[in-house]
Amino acid sequence: MKKMALITGIALGVLSCGSSDKKSSENVVESSKKTIQSYDCLYDFESNYNLLLTKEEMNAVYPIDFDQAKEDLRSGSYGMYTYTWESDRPSFPMEISGMTMEIPDQNTMGIKMLSFMSKEIDLESTVDVFDMGYKQLSDEELKQIDANLEKQAEEVKATGKDLMAVRAKSSWEAVPNLGSSAWYKWNEQYGGELVVLAGRASFTIIIKISQDAEENKQLAVKLAEKALAKCN
Repeated sequence: MKKMALITGIALGVLSCGSSDKKSSENVVESSKKTIQSYDCLYDFESNYNLLLTKEEMNAVYPIDFDQAKEDLRSGSYGMYTYTWESDRPSFPMEISGMTMEIPDQNTMGIKMLSFMSKEIDLESTVDVFDMGYKQLSDEELKQIDANLEKQAEEVKATGKDLMAVRAKSSWEAVPNLGSSAWYKWNEQYGGELVVLAGRASFTIIIKISQDAEENKQLAVKLAEKALAKCN
């Protein structure tokens, strides 16, 4: 939650400076007004991740060996509902505390981190704020973010700079026509992550059932659609 709050503050600081030209900004807002939906029903699922995306829905998207799979269910903004089970892929090496260990490359599927932006942000602006955390930033936007961070307290400034350093190493791909906004990234070891904005709510689909990034993305989209359908 602190990370999302910091991203929101940085994004609002940049947006208030008008980093994009007026015409493009108007187009984004107008587009958002046409497609944005409140998805207020998602507030009911923060303590019920297993209802937001059920085991039956996951199994319908991709078959899970429930006899062998491990379930992980937690509530709250850092909660999750996932299943992991053995795959036919070989283990991969990982360095932990200076030691290299072989880690099983398991299949994974589920949903995590349902959280909500402040209602002080108008619904049309949530897309711009959300996208600021994932899109490729221009040099001007990066300068404005740095200037905004310099005005913050030392702890916030340090956290913000660390966050931006991590963000610079991430490569997210926009996924059109999903919720209010959605972004996907792939990691050879950990699999795919699909972050979805739905009104003021956001959640993340995690998946790895093969080494094919596109296959995993398409399945992640189907899983997200089942969660979003709860508000239809």
